[in-house]
Amino acid sequence: MSALVFDHPWVLAGLAVLIPLALGDWFSPRGKRVRKSLPGNLRKKLFASRVFFRLFLALLIIALAGPRWGIGQAADEYRRAIDAVIAIDVSRSMETDDGFGGGGGGFAGGQAGGISRLERGLSIVREAVEALPGMRFAVAISRNRGIVAIPLTWDSGAVLAFLDGAGSSMTGRGTNLESLVDAAAGAFQSSLPARRVILLVSDGEALSGSLNAALQRCVRDGITVNAIASGSDEGGIFPGGEGTVSRRDSAAMRMAAILTGGAYIDGNREDAARALIAHLRSLAQESKSAGNRKELKARWFIFIMTAIMAFGASKLSLLRTSGRERQ
Repeated sequence: MSALVFDHPWVLAGLAVLIPLALGDWFSPRGKRVRKSLPGNLRKKLFASRVFFRLFLALLIIALAGPRWGIGQAADEYRRAIDAVIAIDVSRSMETDDGFGGGGGGFAGGQAGGISRLERGLSIVREAVEALPGMRFAVAISRNRGIVAIPLTWDSGAVLAFLDGAGSSMTGRGTNLESLVDAAAGAFQSSLPARRVILLVSDGEALSGSLNAALQRCVRDGITVNAIASGSDEGGIFPGGEGTVSRRDSAAMRMAAILTGGAYIDGNREDAARALIAHLRSLAQESKSAGNRKELKARWFIFIMTAIMAFGASKLSLLRTSGRERQ
């Protein structure tokens, strides 16, 4: 038989209560006087009742401690696969319409026919949410300061509704990717075990904050950043930019992925959404089982059943005594 272990060994400290009870039974002056005044048969019955009741208390405490022994079936150590936070950069540069140029090319200069960087990024993550209904998602957004717009939820419909409603009306001046990543990292629930992933939707341009500092904190906390880079390296003129050309900072987005062990997704690829979905599915498969272990069988129910029997025996002894006394 394998070694005896307990799920809650600290509960066994309750067995110490039985010591003063036993000492009181044997050494209490009052108890001695009561025992001497009782007939021999009744004294034996009361003694048996007390022994069974003490046994009931001991067995109940042991059951609450969660005893286990004996090898049960092999069990996979399981973690919920992935929690993902979609971190969306809604700075003004994300309105630049060089977000997708079929065949991998960009729309330099904001030529007609393109879609905005924000629209392209949203379409990629929207497909991922639709394709992975078994995952929990959250949404964080940022211009100058990152906020969590939707906390982690199983309700993919709510996440999709937010992504469908997000657009140019949300954009504004200022870009702080450090604040965005920090807000996304803060959306995870540390009490629930899961692989934690940030889906960073951005063109990589940052006017304030230190993206590298936020990434270092992600590495420390075991958070993976998958960088979804929207826009083109050639760049384009964003609305209201007075002729200013905005270019995607691919190097910054690649660094975010490489530093945290994530994937870099080029938003200008036609298969960008499929690549992201395949990557997330591979992570889910890897994190589902952390290994195989032998699980000890729970035996608390044996002690519960025995405790009930001991309690019944303690009461039965008194009932039989009372019946004989009436005769």
